[in-house]
Amino acid sequence: MKTLGGALAAGAAAVMFAAGPAVAGTDSYVNTTDPFNGGAAGFVANGEIFTVCDNRSDGMRASAHIGWIDSSASHWIKLEDANGSGNSCAKLNLAIGEGEAVTIEVCLKDGANGTPRYCATDRSGRA
Repeated sequence: MKTLGGALAAGAAAVMFAAGPAVAGTDSYVNTTDPFNGGAAGFVANGEIFTVCDNRSDGMRASAHIGWIDSSASHWIKLEDANGSGNSCAKLNLAIGEGEAVTIEVCLKDGANGTPRYCATDRSGRA
């Protein structure tokens, strides 16, 4: 009886202290492909913060997208830093399911309706 009690206690302890599956988020950053890195975008997994920055006073704006697919839909959200390079970056706080793969893309545009140029993509992010 002593052995059975010890085995039950050991089994209960193993269940209580067993670690669940660890899912760590992965941050992701990307710069535009122009020679001066005029735009940048980033995703920070802790808090699911998406940021885009216009880094240069060149008359262009930084325009970025973040995308992910979950059980309900495919998401592709646009964010632009349209207030010039001398001001703060544009930020967006998102709600992305833990473990979802995230893609970010950043481009430079000449105004709101400009053609995207110098685009770069990073697919390494994970919420």
